[in-house]
Amino acid sequence: MPAAAALVVILIISIWYIIFNGFPSFTKDISFNFFSHKVEYTNPLDGEVVESREGTEVQVVGIMIDNHPDAWPQSGVSAAKIVYEVLVEGGLTRYFAIYDSKQVVPEVGPVRSARTYFLDWIQEYGNGLYVHSGGSPAALAAIKPRKVFDANEFFWGEYFWRATDHFAPHNLYISSENWQKMLEVRGNTTSIFASDKAWKYSQSVGVTLASSSQLKINFNLYYKVAWNYDKDKLQYLRSINRDVEKDKDGSEIWARNIVVQFTDVADITNDDKGRQEIKTTGSGDAIILKKGSVVYGTWKKNNIKDRTRFYDSNNQEVLFVPGNTWIEVLPKGLDVEITD
Repeated sequence: MPAAAALVVILIISIWYIIFNGFPSFTKDISFNFFSHKVEYTNPLDGEVVESREGTEVQVVGIMIDNHPDAWPQSGVSAAKIVYEVLVEGGLTRYFAIYDSKQVVPEVGPVRSARTYFLDWIQEYGNGLYVHSGGSPAALAAIKPRKVFDANEFFWGEYFWRATDHFAPHNLYISSENWQKMLEVRGNTTSIFASDKAWKYSQSVGVTLASSSQLKINFNLYYKVAWNYDKDKLQYLRSINRDVEKDKDGSEIWARNIVVQFTDVADITNDDKGRQEIKTTGSGDAIILKKGSVVYGTWKKNNIKDRTRFYDSNNQEVLFVPGNTWIEVLPKGLDVEITD
């Protein structure tokens, strides 16, 4: 097509778009698609398109993953649909990785122990399968009365294995093949995460006119996390202490959406291990990063089984980009640094 003709076509499309949609608002969060179309079916965990209605109802598997330096590099973190990074005792963090049970993931871990606040999150996902190895006394005591769909390695050890390239307790793993076998044995038809619990997603990743951005989180002097936006990939690359974080197989850790959720965090009284008490219900401040843009808003969760939802400054529910999401759960008052 001659250049002049191509220019005319582009001009006509632009005029058509403005007539029906108005002028785009050139803020930090710009995304539009001239040829957008209605998406009929999406996976409720990440908003990605699926072929049929069956894909809109998911059996969730939530796995506790070690983040002690002796556990690095971990396995399977890059494959998770959603990851929570949350403080545990000793100033360390732990990952709670959420998977669609149908995913194929050869190795996930190292698998570590339960805490009560992670029980609050797994019950958001249709009471998905909760995979862990032991736990705090409070968490273990809460599992049965709360009817958590539990997969404690202490009782289901045949589905786990110990690797030789890490030292215990940082060497326990599971695979999707094994969790699928476990689900076949223990089938729980009441633990389905359906689309009515999903966050809201845009119909496509779209484009961005925002500048690059970086999020820095200094958990303490020895543990510093950064997320760096790549405007070509429309994703954020994760690093710890300035080193790009990678799974054992070399896969880098990327995310489409980053959520910073501020809440009350305190030491549990008279706990000799220094375990944490973390508020998961109620509301608080939140920061959402997507496509290089920054949204300052709030989070809300009415009860332990309700889905945590995120809102912008106008109290409108945030529209996430289709793809995976990391949730950084931080104590109120912890400084974070966001730069363009």
